[in-house]
Amino acid sequence: MFRSKVLAIGMVSVFLFSSCNFKSNKNPILGNWYGYEEDSTYYELYVNDSLIVLHHEQIGPIGYDYQMQGRLLVVSNGAGIERIWQVLDEGKEAFTLTDSLESIRYTRLDLPSDFFQSIQDSVSYREFKKGFQGRFSTKNRTK
Repeated sequence: MFRSKVLAIGMVSVFLFSSCNFKSNKNPILGNWYGYEEDSTYYELYVNDSLIVLHHEQIGPIGYDYQMQGRLLVVSNGAGIERIWQVLDEGKEAFTLTDSLESIRYTRLDLPSDFFQSIQDSVSYREFKKGFQGRFSTKNRTK
C-alpha cells in the first residue's frame, strides 16, 4: 500500500513537472561575438554575466555594465550614461541589437581562450591580444 502511494505521488509529480512550461531565462548574449561598425570596421564583444567588453582596434577593450530585462539590454558606463537596446535572438550563432539610432548584428566568435580568463595572466593576455590583432587584420572591411 505504501509503495503504491509513493509510486502514485511520483507519477503525479512527474506529470506536473513535465506539463509545466518552464521558460528558459538563458542569456542569449553570453559569449564572444564580432560585428562591424557603419564604416565596416571590425570589432569584438566579450560578454559574461554582468560585463560587456567592447574590443576595438582604435580604442582598445572598454567595459560596460549591463542588465537583461526580458528582451531589453540596458547598458551603462561609469559616467552614468545608459543605452537601451532590443535584443533579437537569432539562435546560438547570432543576435541583433536594435534601438532608435541603429541596428547591429553580431556573430558568434569561437576563440581558443576566453577574454575574461586571459586577463588573469599577462602572458595569456598578450597572446589573446595577438589573436585579436590577427582577426582584425583578416576580417576588417575598411579600405
